[in-house]
Amino acid sequence: MFQQSKDENFIRIDLTDGQKLQVKQATGKDAESIELNAQELEERIAPRVVAP
Repeated sequence: MFQQSKDENFIRIDLTDGQKLQVKQATGKDAESIELNAQELEERIAPRVVAP
């Protein structure tokens, strides 16, 4: 499910059939997987909220 390219610092996440359908419905595009760099992945896993 998770693959990391040795040449680049990207994490590839292969989507399930249900996730592919959700992406298609939300964006109108077909997707087999998503690729995120470490910073993008961290922002989605543990978003930081800056208090005023």
